[in-house]
Amino acid sequence: MRTTKNKFFPFSPIKSIVLVFLAAAIVFAAVVAKQPQATVRLHDDQIEVQQLTNAIAEYILEKGYNYKVERVESTIKEIRTHLINGDIDLTLELWLENNLVWYQNSMDQGIIKDLGKLYSGGKQYWIVSRWYADSHNIRTIFDMKNHWQDFLDPDDPSKGIFFNCIYGWTCRDINKVKLHAYGLDRYYNTVSPVSPESLKSIYRNAGKMRIPVFGYYWEPNSIMLTDNWKILEEPPYSREIWKKVITSAEDPSATTLQQACAYNDTGAHKVASRNFYKKHPELIEMFSKMTINMDHFNAIFLRNNKEKRTPSSFRNFALEYLESHPDQWRSWVPGEIADRIEKNLIKDGHTATGD
Repeated sequence: MRTTKNKFFPFSPIKSIVLVFLAAAIVFAAVVAKQPQATVRLHDDQIEVQQLTNAIAEYILEKGYNYKVERVESTIKEIRTHLINGDIDLTLELWLENNLVWYQNSMDQGIIKDLGKLYSGGKQYWIVSRWYADSHNIRTIFDMKNHWQDFLDPDDPSKGIFFNCIYGWTCRDINKVKLHAYGLDRYYNTVSPVSPESLKSIYRNAGKMRIPVFGYYWEPNSIMLTDNWKILEEPPYSREIWKKVITSAEDPSATTLQQACAYNDTGAHKVASRNFYKKHPELIEMFSKMTINMDHFNAIFLRNNKEKRTPSSFRNFALEYLESHPDQWRSWVPGEIADRIEKNLIKDGHTATGD
């Protein structure tokens, strides 16, 4: 029996179904292509090491996972509110010891999620120009009581200047508590620069002009890679004393302390908002695995110590890290994501060569 094609339905039923599915797939792909990329909002405190780690995370998120990244400048005090409200998704730089009370309360309430340490070995301390310390035999913070005249505050010549933490940083309040407990507030006023770059400039210019300075600093960073600074000895860290210091720093009405101690050597924790933790399990897995050896930070900073820092500088530093340490970052991500990142590194003129 001969069959004839219907002039109105020239295709077989199977072909028609296939074409319908193909058309649907094309439409779906077009819709997906037009959809904006999801955005991850990273905390940016403007310190060198965080700008570098943010640049590393940004490259991985954009090139490996196809996410956009927005960096939100905030102080550490502001980040507390931003994380809870969901205005920022993640910080890669929470110094837990400095934020102990808030951290414990927030973790107990389940409103933040700790993804572990990004790096270990971070330090905080009080420093004085080494040439001055050596010439005056200064070793401890208590020795500074006898030398305030050489650090005069131009606005109050009855005292010297202690360069404190940045406005909005919790260590600013901690240092004020410690300064009083050590009996040094009788001899020194505190001055808080407006940004990390301002504090770095104060120290660098003082070194060039051979002006003695006394203040707070931390590592990892480029300044402490030089031998220009004497770290002053303090009473050793005590968990019991530190809790009292933090409580007093958080609550101005708390009992004034007569005893304090050194900062504990710690590291930066990665902390996510509750909503980000729930919505992005694949990124939470990556960030939970993300750890960086502090020696790698120092090596990058040392090689580029004279360069003026710009956003493009930190992107280049991130590419340098990704190129030099593929065994590290490949362990953070699935194989197909790692391959995608490596292809983009090659496009950008870098090859992951290994340690």
